[in-house]
Amino acid sequence: MDSADRLLRLFSYDNWANEQVLLTLQNNLNNQGLDEAVKLYAHIAGAQEMWYRRVEGQSVKEVDIWPDDDLPESLQKLKTYAEKWQQLIENNRGDLDRIISYENSKGTPFETMLSDILHHVIIHGQHHRSQIARLLRNAKITPPATDFIYFSRAI
Repeated sequence: MDSADRLLRLFSYDNWANEQVLLTLQNNLNNQGLDEAVKLYAHIAGAQEMWYRRVEGQSVKEVDIWPDDDLPESLQKLKTYAEKWQQLIENNRGDLDRIISYENSKGTPFETMLSDILHHVIIHGQHHRSQIARLLRNAKITPPATDFIYFSRAI
């Protein structure tokens, strides 16, 4: 398996894990205290939009990285970007270590390898899914198992 195939697998995992969290949140929306979990889920989607736009050299000025999206809006955004990431990786198979120039939210310029940005997107999502899992546990809800090994066993 080459590096592009490994990244495609990681993005498949990310999509699967986001779906597992979504199902749990949807099934428990009547529980109090899940507003923060929904906000984190929307942030995962907002961050994917922001990073994709940076990679493509598009403006991020209108991107809200902490949107007030509900679950259906976040799901749609995540599905859209899952397809875009897959296509981007396929289109850059031979150049995944190319340098991407962008500015952070404070306007500081950076240059980062595309492969590092792609890994960051995956790790960022996992970080916030673990925060959602903590919030679910605090609400006495069993969070879904979203570790990579569960994905590996499920497919």
